[in-house]
Amino acid sequence: MQIQPRYTFNNWSAAYQLNWSLSVFGRESLTSPASSIEHLREAIAKDHIKILEFNHKPPNIVQFFVSSRPHLNPAGIVRLIKGRWQYLMRSTEPILFRRNYRIISIGSAKADVLDAYIDRQPVRHPMADHRVQELLESLQFYEAQVDLTNIRRSSHGEFLYALQVVIESESGWHDVRPSVLAAYRQAIIASCHKHGWLLSRIGLLSNHIHVLVGPCIEDTPMDVALVLMNNMVFTQDMKPMFRTSFSLGTFGEYDRGAIRHCLA
Repeated sequence: MQIQPRYTFNNWSAAYQLNWSLSVFGRESLTSPASSIEHLREAIAKDHIKILEFNHKPPNIVQFFVSSRPHLNPAGIVRLIKGRWQYLMRSTEPILFRRNYRIISIGSAKADVLDAYIDRQPVRHPMADHRVQELLESLQFYEAQVDLTNIRRSSHGEFLYALQVVIESESGWHDVRPSVLAAYRQAIIASCHKHGWLLSRIGLLSNHIHVLVGPCIEDTPMDVALVLMNNMVFTQDMKPMFRTSFSLGTFGEYDRGAIRHCLA
C-alpha cells in the first residue's frame, strides 16, 4: 500500500519572506524601460510576484528586486517576468531578451549572520536536564564545505538559492527521545541527498528545527518544507509530529537593505 503524505499542498500554511534579485539582459539596447515596467508590475502581480524595485543599467541590463510566494521557484520567477514583459513589448520588440539571466536569493540578514544565529540555538534554548542538553548539542549538523552563497549555474543562467526552513512540533511540545531526534536528523540529511539539495546546517531542538538548505532552481520553497516534514514523520509512522504551518525565508550573501540601496 502506498503511504500518503501527511503534509500536502492542501493542508499547509506558512509564514514567509521570499526575496530575489533578478538581472535580465536585452538582445539590444533597452531604451526607457520604466513605462513598460509599470505595466509589467501590474501584470506580474497576478502571478503572485511583486516588483519592489528595479534599475536600468544601460545599455541592456535591467535589475529587479522582487518578492514571491512559496509555490513559486526561482526558475519560474524568471520565466514569468521575462514572459510577461516580452508579451507587453511584442509589437515593438518581437524578441526582447537574451536567454541568460542571474537570480539570487536575498534575506533580512546575511548568510553568515543567520548561520551564527542557528549555531547558537542550543545555547539560546537551554534544557534543564544537562543530559538532554548534551544530546541536543551532539545532534546539531554543520557542513563546513557547503557554502550556500556560492553562485551555481543552470542551463541558461546563474543562480543563488538559499532557504531557511523552520518547522515546529505539534502544540509546541518538547520531544527529547534520542531515537526520535536522531531519526529526524538523518531524515533531513537523506532528503537533501536524494533531491540534490545542498545542506549547510540543521539546528535541531526539542520543539522546533531550523534547516539551512540550497535547493535546486526548479524546487519551490513550499515543496522543500513539505518534503522535509513528510520524510521526518515517516520515521514515526506518519504520526502528526509537526504543526501544519512552517516558516520560510530566503537569504544570501547580501541583505535586503544592501540590495535596495544598490537599486535606488
